[in-house]
Amino acid sequence: WGFAIKRGKIRDMNFRRYEELPKESGGWRKFEQPSNYSRGKSLVLASGLSIPCAIYFYLNTKVQGMHHAYDVLVNLVTKEQATGEISFTEYHRVEEIYMWLKNMEMANKDVMELIKIGTTHENRDILVAKLSVGQTNTNESRKAIFLEGGIHGREWISSAAVINLLQLILEKWDHRGCDIYLLPLANPDGYEFSHSSRRMWRKNRGRSPNILLNTFGLCKGTDLNRNFPTFWGEDVTNFTWFEGSRLSCAETYIGAHPGSEPETKAIIDFVTQHREELSAYVSIHSFGNVVVYPDNYSDKPDVQSEVEMMAKKLAESLEEGSGGEDRYESGPIGCVRYRAVGSVEDWARHAMGIKWVYLVELPSNEDGFFFPSEEIPRVGSSLLNFLKTLVPEM
Repeated sequence: WGFAIKRGKIRDMNFRRYEELPKESGGWRKFEQPSNYSRGKSLVLASGLSIPCAIYFYLNTKVQGMHHAYDVLVNLVTKEQATGEISFTEYHRVEEIYMWLKNMEMANKDVMELIKIGTTHENRDILVAKLSVGQTNTNESRKAIFLEGGIHGREWISSAAVINLLQLILEKWDHRGCDIYLLPLANPDGYEFSHSSRRMWRKNRGRSPNILLNTFGLCKGTDLNRNFPTFWGEDVTNFTWFEGSRLSCAETYIGAHPGSEPETKAIIDFVTQHREELSAYVSIHSFGNVVVYPDNYSDKPDVQSEVEMMAKKLAESLEEGSGGEDRYESGPIGCVRYRAVGSVEDWARHAMGIKWVYLVELPSNEDGFFFPSEEIPRVGSSLLNFLKTLVPEM
């Protein structure tokens, strides 16, 4: 729950806190809460008692404003004041990212618009940034691409790379005639929870359908990329894992029913509303260095061949955009990775009929989900080159 009084400047893999010492003393040592932080002891004690109580009331009452008390207590010990300034050499919290997006909208009113497409379980906005350059004849429909990141909370590089991509598009690319929709935080609750509490949190923060588990606030969340209607729950049992699971405690829990989650509904409603203009849907994940597309993409051999060739070109474009640093392979998702039923990719292709549908697993460099933040710009540049390859084919 973050019972540290002073935010550490560096942390080891177990997230122990450190403090900075004068150079002659050796530089760094574990934070032992020295005497000049003694007034914080009462805060630790109060937080240790108040947060569990707040959680209990939050989960079991409907008192208006109760969630605000919960947020205040958690934020008190885990968060710094948001400034709206983004550095692409570190990862940022939801509030910081949203403030930056609003600042970017104000600074680029002629080409950028923020669209609220839904609200999460914890009452956070789900925001899409629309980038649109130039005007076409009013009778001519504009082609568009939807690019989504951060559907799994722990995949920080996914959201960071999409945000960096947004800035690069505004600064370096005249994508005239094509609207670009960017959803950097498809799962803002899960993303925030992975910062404030459990770094490896994957799901959203919905309640467990089990009454007993829900009473104690246990086994929360649904894997949003198992919650879309297409093929939802197909061959899924309590004992399956990668495809999905019917156990709410599992990381790949598919949800109580198709489209049960507000984040899923928000994407479904928005994409359905714009399906006539959307020529491509791209889902950004971490990690694996692959460009994959849904299995059984089409029963037409020429379409199947086209999507395969395009995947190879996109994999090459990502490598080129990284300066040759990151190599990608491509192919059907069931062959290259594993099949996930109820995924957004299957839904976008088979239910919405979108022409180009791809899932990109960003690089790991043996760091797994702990991708170094200082390498965000390289990944953002890769995604820009990816878009420059895909958009002309739309």
